[in-house]
Amino acid sequence: MAGRTATKANGVKDVTAEAAAKAAGSDFESLKGDIAQLQKDLQSLASNSGKYIRERTSKEYDRGVKVSKDYANKAGGEAEKARDYIEDKVRENPLASIGIAFGTGVLLAMLKRK
Repeated sequence: MAGRTATKANGVKDVTAEAAAKAAGSDFESLKGDIAQLQKDLQSLASNSGKYIRERTSKEYDRGVKVSKDYANKAGGEAEKARDYIEDKVRENPLASIGIAFGTGVLLAMLKRK
């Protein structure tokens, strides 16, 4: 009767140790397969996540560089405008410009002494 199941009077099958061992072995093999598939899925997820993060970071970096260049160009343009404005004012009033420069120099020298 080893390996066979018998039905009890109440209709419940009596499972022998051999049949239980086979069922447990089958369940164990199935579980090993599921774990192996889970490992593959996790590796794939990690790989894809890394690729996504690299792409996203690269895009954000490129966008940051572009925005920085735009700001630098704007700042350069504004500095050029300011320089042109000051040059025009100095040409219009050269004596006043010399007086302002001299006064500013004296003031800075006094502040530096203290």
